[in-house]
Order: sequence, then structure tokens, then C-alpha cells
Amino acid sequence: MNTTWILVANQVEARIYSSKRLPGNLILLDTLTHEEGAVHTRDLISDAPGRAYDSIGSGRHSMEPATGVKEEGRRRFVKEMVDLLESAHQKGRFDQLVFLAAPAVLGVIRKTLTGALARMVVKEIPKDVVGQGMDKIQEQLQRAFELK
Repeated sequence: MNTTWILVANQVEARIYSSKRLPGNLILLDTLTHEEGAVHTRDLISDAPGRAYDSIGSGRHSMEPATGVKEEGRRRFVKEMVDLLESAHQKGRFDQLVFLAAPAVLGVIRKTLTGALARMVVKEIPKDVVGQGMDKIQEQLQRAFELK
């Protein structure tokens, strides 16, 4: 019998569920949290960005980081999720994957997956249902798998 793992995630929390059939009963396996994901960017940055002089004239402008603080935090959190999934995949703990994740997080997940793990994905649902209860998760899975 196939085991499907369902990753339900946003930039603050990720939950991994297991099911023998979809849509069906879900068993919570693990929860990951990233509290920085809920914090405003202004609270993550210690002070104002650096300033630089223009090469010509006396004008000054602020320097922006190449990657936003929130985006970098999201990338690190997704890497943690994918590493956990990769480890479980190597141990043969699931046969297929479903992602039910906030669109911004789902995009980073796609970029972070290894080829072997990407082949395990049977469905991607771009919705943020973290914290909305099991009924909402079941509803989204039901809709996604009815359309098959």
C-alpha cells in the first residue's frame, strides 16, 4: 500500500502528515516552526541600510541588500523542510508527496527540491491553510483529488 506524505506549510510553520489514501485520514508526523517568518522585516534588521556616495557629484543613496531578509529566512526554512523530506525519502518512509503550501513558499520548495524528490510529487496546491484546522486541509485535498 502506498504511503503519501502531505506537507502543509507557510513561512512560519510546516506540518507533515501521512495518509494511506487521498483524500483520507491524515496522521500528523512532524511540525517545524520558523518564528522569524511572522516578524515584520523592520524588526529583523538592526538599523538603517548603509549609505554610499554617487561616483559623480555629491549625491548619496542607501544600499539595499541583494536578498531581502524575509526571503532569505524563507529560503532557509524551506531548506530545512526539504532536508527532512529528503532524509525520509532515502529511508523509504513514503511513496509520494503532496504539497499544500502558501504560493511564495511553494515557489521556493520547487527550486529547492532534488530531482529524486521532485519525482515523488503527485500534487501541488498553492494555498495557505496552516492554522485553519484539519477540516480546511481535508477540503483542499478533496478538491484537488476530485479534479484528477
